[in-house]
Amino acid sequence: MSEPHDNAPDSADEEQPVEYPSKQEASGPGDSGDEANALRFTEEEQLIHEQIRRHREERERRERMERARQEKG
Repeated sequence: MSEPHDNAPDSADEEQPVEYPSKQEASGPGDSGDEANALRFTEEEQLIHEQIRRHREERERRERMERARQEKG
C-alpha cells in the first residue's frame, strides 16, 4: 500500500538547513554561462576603454580650441 502524499511541508523539512553548492562545485569547470559572463565582461571593458578614449579626445580638442582662442586674443 502506498501512503497518500500531501503538499504540506513536514515540520522536519522546515528545520533542515539550506544546502548551498560547495566552493568546489561553484568554481568547477566552466560552463557556457561562465563563458557568456566572461564575454560580457570583456565587452564591457572594451566599451569603458572606448568611452575613456573618446572623453580624452574631446577634452584635448576643447583644450586646443581654448588655446587657439587665447592666442588670437
